[in-house]
Amino acid sequence: MQETELQTPRCLPLGSIGHAEVGGKADGLARLIRLGLRVPPGFVVLGASHGDLPDTLSAFYSELGGGRVAVRSSAQGEDALDASFAGQYRTLLDVKGLDGLSKAIEHCLASLHDTRAVAYKQHQTRLADVAMSVVVQRMVDAVAAGVLFTADPVSGRRNCMVVDVVPGTGERLVSGMVTPDHYVLSREGESLLTQLRGEAPSQAPLLEPEHLGELAAGALRAEKDYGRPLDLEWALGEDGCIYWLQARPITRLGADPNELDVIQDATDMYTSCNIGECMPGAITPLTFSTVWHADDQALQLMHVRCGVARRVVDGFLCSRLYYGRMFLNLTKVGRMATHMVGSSSERMTLALCGRTIPELDVGPKAPAAVRLWNGLRFGIYLASGTRHRRLLEKLAGSLRFPDLKSAGSVYEAIDSRLDAMYLGFDHHMVSSAGAGALEPALMEILARGEQVSERHHARVAALLAGASDQTTESADIVTGIHRLVDGLREHPDAEVRFGSAPTSEALAWICSEAAGAAAAEFQAYLQRHGHRSIRELELRQLEWNADPLPLVASLQAAFKAGALGDGGVAASISLEASRAVFRDHGPLLRVLVRLTQKAVQRRERTKSLLVAVVARFKGAYRHLGELLAAEGALPDADCVFFLTHKELGRLVRGDGADLADKALGRREVLQFQMELSFPDVFSGCPEPLVPGDQPVSYDHTLRGKPVSRGQVRGRARVVNTLADAGDIQPGEILIAPVTDVGWSPYFSLVGGLATDVGSSVSHGAVVAREYGLPAVVDLRQATRVFKTGDLVFLDGDHGLLRLEGAVTA
Repeated sequence: MQETELQTPRCLPLGSIGHAEVGGKADGLARLIRLGLRVPPGFVVLGASHGDLPDTLSAFYSELGGGRVAVRSSAQGEDALDASFAGQYRTLLDVKGLDGLSKAIEHCLASLHDTRAVAYKQHQTRLADVAMSVVVQRMVDAVAAGVLFTADPVSGRRNCMVVDVVPGTGERLVSGMVTPDHYVLSREGESLLTQLRGEAPSQAPLLEPEHLGELAAGALRAEKDYGRPLDLEWALGEDGCIYWLQARPITRLGADPNELDVIQDATDMYTSCNIGECMPGAITPLTFSTVWHADDQALQLMHVRCGVARRVVDGFLCSRLYYGRMFLNLTKVGRMATHMVGSSSERMTLALCGRTIPELDVGPKAPAAVRLWNGLRFGIYLASGTRHRRLLEKLAGSLRFPDLKSAGSVYEAIDSRLDAMYLGFDHHMVSSAGAGALEPALMEILARGEQVSERHHARVAALLAGASDQTTESADIVTGIHRLVDGLREHPDAEVRFGSAPTSEALAWICSEAAGAAAAEFQAYLQRHGHRSIRELELRQLEWNADPLPLVASLQAAFKAGALGDGGVAASISLEASRAVFRDHGPLLRVLVRLTQKAVQRRERTKSLLVAVVARFKGAYRHLGELLAAEGALPDADCVFFLTHKELGRLVRGDGADLADKALGRREVLQFQMELSFPDVFSGCPEPLVPGDQPVSYDHTLRGKPVSRGQVRGRARVVNTLADAGDIQPGEILIAPVTDVGWSPYFSLVGGLATDVGSSVSHGAVVAREYGLPAVVDLRQATRVFKTGDLVFLDGDHGLLRLEGAVTA
C-alpha cells in the first residue's frame, strides 16, 4: 500500500480489515469476527483528522441502517499487553445522524492529545507519536452488559473466569456508578461463586446459566486465539443474544497462584491436618521443590519397605501442592490400611487428623496373607527407629557447606549435598512412625470396642503426660525460657535494658557482656535451639540463630509477665487419672504407654535434627541468593526462594533470562496464597473458602479433642499469626489455628491452649502435656467464633471450649 493511501481518510468494514493498521480496539473486534463470535456490525475510520473525514462516511453509516451508533477510539498501542489505555480516549454512545457521527469522530480524534492520555502514554509506554483510528458500530439495545476476564485480574488465578454485569450498558460499570453482580466461573463454565450486589439484590440475577455458559465458551475461544488471558466486554441484547464489544489482553496480570499445583486423581481425599501443623500457610517454590519433595519421597519409601508399593516415583504421590499449600493425600497414604494387618483407615485418620473420616474410601483390602506379611515388614520398619535416629544425629553433625565465592560453585555445592536432605527426611520418617502407629492403637485398647470418643482422647492425654519421667526436646524450649527469665530477674539492669527496651536494643544487651550470666544462658539456649523457628521447614524462614528477634520478643513478654508457674496442678490431675486407668487395664497397658512415650520423644528429637539439616540448607541458599543478586542474575537475594531448585540450576548456567521476572511475580502472589483457607479435609480441587462467607454454627460451646488434661477459665487471646503473639497476657487462653515449635516460648505465659486442628501427638499437644497446660485441639472454627477478650472455659478433660462472657466493644 502506498504512503499516500495510508494518509488518505477512508473507511473499512470491521470484517475486512486485513493487515491495515487500525489500532488495538478495531483489531480485537476483527479477530473476534474471524472466530465467528457475534460482534455488532460496524466499520473503522482510518487516516482521518480534524476537518478531514472520509468521503465514504455517509455511505458506510447508511449501510449500518443509520440510527444509533457507538463511536469509540482505536489508537495504536491501545489494548496492548503492557498498557490498556482504559478510559484514556473517548467513547460516545447513542450517537445519531451523520452530523452527530462526524462530531463524535472528531471528539475521539481530539482525545489522542488530551493531557490525561499523553501523560498515561509517557508513563506506561515507550510509544512515540501514534495514529488514531475510530470504530463505529451499531448500538446494541442492551438489557445487561459487563466484562469477562479469562483469568482473575486480582489474584492472577488462571483456573477461573470472572464476570461482572450491570443492567443496561457497560458504561455504568466502567464509571463505577453501579455495583455489579459478580460471578466466578470454572474453565468449564460452571458457577463457582455468585454475588448479587446490584441496586436491587432481591431481584432475579441479570444472567441465566445459559448466558454464562455462552460467555465462557466464547471467551475461551478468543483466549485460545490470542494465546493469553483476555479482558472482554460484551452486552446482552433485548433479543437474548450475547454481543462481543471488545477484546484485549489483561494488563499487568500477576503470577498464577496455581502455577506449580500438583494434579492428582480427582476423587482422592486430602487433608491439611498433620502436614499443616508443621507447615501452616503457603510455601515458596524452592521449599516445595526440595523440602516437601524429600518428605513425599520418604513417605513413598516407607510404603515400598512395608510392601504397600513396588517403587518410588519421582513426582509427588502422597502429598500435593494446591494454591501454594501442601496437603496430604489421604487416599494414597491410606493404602497402608488396606495392605497391612493391624492397620485401618480409622486408625490412620485418628493419627493424622485426630478423628475418623467416614467418607474416606481407600479401596478393597489386600489378601490376608499379603496383609500379614506387610504387617511384619512394618514391625521391622518401626523397630529400626532408634538406628535411624542415630544416623540422623550423625548426618546433622557432619553436614557442612564450604564458603564459596561464585553463584555457580555454591549451587553445585548445594546440588551435590541435596541427597542429605532426602536422607534426613527418610531417617525422621522411620524414627517418628512409631508415635503415629502406637497412639491410635492405645486409643483403641482404651475404647474396648466402643466408638472412640473425647473421653478416650482425654485418657490417652493423661497416660502420655502422667507416666512420663522425661521431657521432649520441644518441651525444653519452654523450660529454657523459664531459666532465661529467672536469670534475667537476678540482673539489676534487666528491667530497663531488657524488659522495657525496644526488641532490637534488648537483643544487643542480652548478647553483651553487660548481661552477665543471662548472656551465657541465652547463648546456650541458641546453641540448643537456635536452628528452630516458626514454619521451620520453610527455607525462606530465618531460624533463631539468623534472626533472634522473635525469640527475644517472646522473652520480653515472659519477663514482663512476672513469675511463671510450673503447671503442677494440671500435671497432678493427669497423674491421678493415669493411675486409675492403669488399675483398670493392667501392666500390658503400662508397657504400651511407655513405648508410645519413647516414640514421641524420639519423634521430637529427630524432628529437631531434621530441622537442623534443613537450617544448613537455608544458610546455603541464602548465600546463593546474595551471590546471584551481586552478579546481576536476580533483583535481590530473597528472590532465590521463589525459583525451584532446578530453575536455579538453569539460572546459574545462564539459561534463564525470564526467571528473574518469574521470581518477582511469584513473590507478589505469595501473600494472596497465605490468606486463603480450605476445609481441613476435602476431595478434588475445591474453591478457597471466602472469609466472612464460611458458616459458623455453635451454641456457645465447641467440642474438640482433649490432648492435655485440666480445666481453666480465663480471657481468650485469639492469635492467627505469631506476629500477633506479643500481646499475649499471663493466664490467657491461647486460641490459634495451629501451633508449631515457634509458638513454644509463649506456652510459659498462657493458661491453656485451643487450636482449630491437631492431634494428640502434634507439637502443641506434646508440649502442653509436659508443661501441664490444659489443651483441646481439632476445634475446627475456634479462631472464627471466639474473640480476644471473651471469657472462656477450657475443659481439657472433656474436649470443650465454652463461651461464658462475650467481650463488649
